[in-house]
Amino acid sequence: MKHIIHDPEHFGKALRQVRNLQGLTQQELALTANTAPRFISDLERGKPTCQIGKALHVASCLGLHLELNGGES
Repeated sequence: MKHIIHDPEHFGKALRQVRNLQGLTQQELALTANTAPRFISDLERGKPTCQIGKALHVASCLGLHLELNGGES
């Protein structure tokens, strides 16, 4: 599955989609990522003030990795 991340909203949608495909609740993902369920909710809603380090850790817990492709926008 390929996701193109343009902004916090796209990032949140990708997280939610993969979390749902994996059959995880926000609470379960929060436990796996060692963070609060509220943080997962904020990420999925595309809240732009979320800390990027935590956001990337949560994505990694779902097996998502950001990839940069030169020349693509």
